[in-house]
Amino acid sequence: MNEKFPYGYELDAYIDKAFEMMKEDFPWATRDMIAKQTYYGIEKVGDDYQYVSYYWPGDGTLKAHTKDVDCEGFLRLLASDHDWELERANPVKESFSVPATTKCWGDWHLEIYQIRKHELGGYSAYVQAGNRSAGGSRTFFIPRSYLKLPWEEFLDKYLDLVSPGPFYVSRADLENAEGLKEFLGFKV
Repeated sequence: MNEKFPYGYELDAYIDKAFEMMKEDFPWATRDMIAKQTYYGIEKVGDDYQYVSYYWPGDGTLKAHTKDVDCEGFLRLLASDHDWELERANPVKESFSVPATTKCWGDWHLEIYQIRKHELGGYSAYVQAGNRSAGGSRTFFIPRSYLKLPWEEFLDKYLDLVSPGPFYVSRADLENAEGLKEFLGFKV
């Protein structure tokens, strides 16, 4: 072992460490919620071991691409590429639609802005925008540490996570959303 590979050269040890990091934001998650398949690994490249990601170039082969990261960077890659699986394993049980002034950018319009409560615990923000022929959405899980802050500090952190912009609501929209504080568990 060396400094770059403090947990050895077996990928499962790194997935376990990444999962420990993920538990901060997904306290309800279990290790088995992460797919058995990953697009990352550790391989010997030349004389040295390297962190790699795998891809399919279209010729039926699997290729490894070295990642220029240290252990912490590799753990962040593993966590960020598996968080969607944890989100999918925790269905929405209740939603709060945040009323917003009309938000548009060109011909794209904000269609949905919701704060969602999940069955296994936790909250997320869901944003959907589009035009007549295209659209997109994004989910932001709200770290549980944010919910332990006073309301004003929560808003500061939340707006760093889900920054106000063409398709996101402003601080004033959140402050004026009647019932949002209670929905998130803040005392009125």
